[in-house]
Parts: sequence; structure tokens; C-alpha cells
Amino acid sequence: MTWAILAPLIAQYGLPFAELLYQKWASGTAPTQSDFDQLRALGSQTAQDRMKLALTKAGVPLDSPQAVALIAMAA
Repeated sequence: MTWAILAPLIAQYGLPFAELLYQKWASGTAPTQSDFDQLRALGSQTAQDRMKLALTKAGVPLDSPQAVALIAMAA
């Protein structure tokens, strides 16, 4: 897989999606339904979903004024 293929995937779907797709491709195994389900879940995340996940990982309550403001900016 080349950068010419990866760059548009990163731009459109984000780095986590492109990285997982590359890892699956590099493994050399045939794709399974589970692989597609995992990619579909990553590809369907919104900016707000990713913001909420990052805030949760950082220990920031999602109902705090700062979190609410950041989540709104990702809309």
C-alpha cells in the first residue's frame, strides 16, 4: 500500500481507520466479516464521537462546561 493510497484515506476517514486498514492489508490474511465490521465502526465515527472518546480517556467529565464547549466545536 502506498502513500498515494493512504493519504486520501487519512484525510477522509482519519488516521486510526487508515492505520487499521494498513495493518489488516499488511497481515496478508483474507479479510473477514469481523474485519469489515471493525473498519465500518471506525469509518462511521463522527468528530464528536472522537472528541468524546478523547475527553473520556483524559478523565474529563462530558458534562463539564469545557467538554460541552469542545464537543460543540466538533459539530
